Amino acid sequence: MDSASERKRPIITFQTIMYGLLVAAFVYALYRYRGQLLDIFDVLQQGIWYLVLASMIVLALSVYNQAMLYVSIYSLLDIPSHRHEMLPLYLIRRFVTVAAPSGGFSGWVPFLQFARRRDLAVGAVFVANLIYTILWYSTFGVFLLIGLLYLFFLHDLQWFEISAAIVMLVTDLVMIVLFALAWTAPHYLERVLMQIGRRVEVVAGRIRRKAPVGERQLTTFATDLTRAMESMRRAGTRHLAAPVLHAFLNEALNILTFYVIALAFDMPASFGVMVAAYSVSILFFVVSPTPGGLGFVEGTLIVVLTTLGVPPEKATVVTLAYRGISFWLPFVLGFTALRWFNRHPDVGRAVDAEA
Repeated sequence: MDSASERKRPIITFQTIMYGLLVAAFVYALYRYRGQLLDIFDVLQQGIWYLVLASMIVLALSVYNQAMLYVSIYSLLDIPSHRHEMLPLYLIRRFVTVAAPSGGFSGWVPFLQFARRRDLAVGAVFVANLIYTILWYSTFGVFLLIGLLYLFFLHDLQWFEISAAIVMLVTDLVMIVLFALAWTAPHYLERVLMQIGRRVEVVAGRIRRKAPVGERQLTTFATDLTRAMESMRRAGTRHLAAPVLHAFLNEALNILTFYVIALAFDMPASFGVMVAAYSVSILFFVVSPTPGGLGFVEGTLIVVLTTLGVPPEKATVVTLAYRGISFWLPFVLGFTALRWFNRHPDVGRAVDAEA
């Protein structure tokens, strides 16, 4: 009787603890920034309603494009994937990236955890997320360079903007070097990534009394990674065109979202102003002392818009509306997707059975 009750006793896993912490982060964010949320709600009602709606539609297209970016990367690495899996997973990534800020790297965890659920090669999914992050940083870097040059020629480039850009550039270069090693010398990189694989396993695995990671798991991870790179070599570099196009399209859609919001509130919106303001807002979304740049992005964006000739009242209104649609809306949708995935643990296998 006692042994049966022990078997039925729920086991507290690391995943359960992390889910609880993410729920707490969501509740805290809503409570901590409830004043800003009320201001955003009031501001959105002042805009031209069909343009506000149009900005949300463009944002939805951007989210869908991000899902398709993941699908194209998974296809490149011969990893099974479906649009209706990648869409909620991307939203969860957006939420986790804010709840556990780490320059976007915490967003890898949902994909690695889902890979275990579907019995996918974790090493291959690791490579997929590495490619995704490189594409994100690199394509955004093109627009960031244009924005910073625009600010430079207007004599409005600040030291903290340069510092944040350097941090992002160095991170991107490190990832590119890792990817180049995986492409040219996968066996050498295996030794480097064994330590990374160990940390990923500790974060995503269960809490146990024994060592959380064994040599067999690490060897499997390294083997999966090597096979993923071999699949990519067989596909050839020309098959990188689709992921690259999706990555650039995402940046274009994000700028378009900002542009439509500016139109909704009758703000002067030249191309230079749009790119400069957008690039600075995303830069400090990634490299920020606060989760998702909360408070910091808003203040910086208002200052940038004001110094670029936008009236302070317009700058404040557009900033609040933009953050409400581009940040808070995906944040709430991501938490909803997280709860849905947590309550439907067999969703991946059910999709495989239908396919």
